[in-house]
Amino acid sequence: MQPRIRVHLADGDYFLRLGLESLLASSPDVELEAVTGTGDEAIEAALDKRPDLVLMETTIRDVSSPEATKRILAGAPATRLVMLSAAHDIETMTRAHSAGACSYLAKNAVSTDLGVALRMIHSGNMIFSKPADADQFPPHSTSKYDFKSQLLRQASPRDRRLLHSLTQGYTNAQIASLLHVSEGTVKAQLAKIMEPLDISNRVQLAVLVVQAGLLDDVRPTAPLSAGPLRYATPRA
Repeated sequence: MQPRIRVHLADGDYFLRLGLESLLASSPDVELEAVTGTGDEAIEAALDKRPDLVLMETTIRDVSSPEATKRILAGAPATRLVMLSAAHDIETMTRAHSAGACSYLAKNAVSTDLGVALRMIHSGNMIFSKPADADQFPPHSTSKYDFKSQLLRQASPRDRRLLHSLTQGYTNAQIASLLHVSEGTVKAQLAKIMEPLDISNRVQLAVLVVQAGLLDDVRPTAPLSAGPLRYATPRA
């Protein structure tokens, strides 16, 4: 008989958490070691006990699920991270995959077969529920660059205007003035865009935007009186 899989459950929704806890506790494949309600608690429990699997809701509080995933896997690399969410569109699934999640399960697909699915994941399989807005996931790509390019191409029209301004070398204050938002909003949105791309500075982002061909259909931003310095971008 195979040993039971040591699982931690992290879900901020109290009532849904109770249902999942009951389902996992009744599974012969699972030993439910810990149940937490926030990202901080999930990280602490995972680094302390180093379970086989962490089953985490994507909207976990205190720490974002991608950040919690990175911190858990950095401290407990043998642990496998499974995302669980009511939202299973390709954008949220891509963020989870980029952060290191090995599988992504839609809550509406969870059933009494959950224990069997977790056994398959523990054995090395990847299970991604079919996203509502795509035929398959992960998207086909031939390289890490292709994966990042596809993620960037999902940017909203407003984000594309922000990125267009970034590639022209505008400062955050200048971009805020052009888009009629606060400078803090610009900073927060750039950080949100860069997080799943695993990059940390504006130049890297600008280069990726140009290489992904994201500027071809963007409405140009109006020039400012003090012209910006443009980033140097690689030639095709």
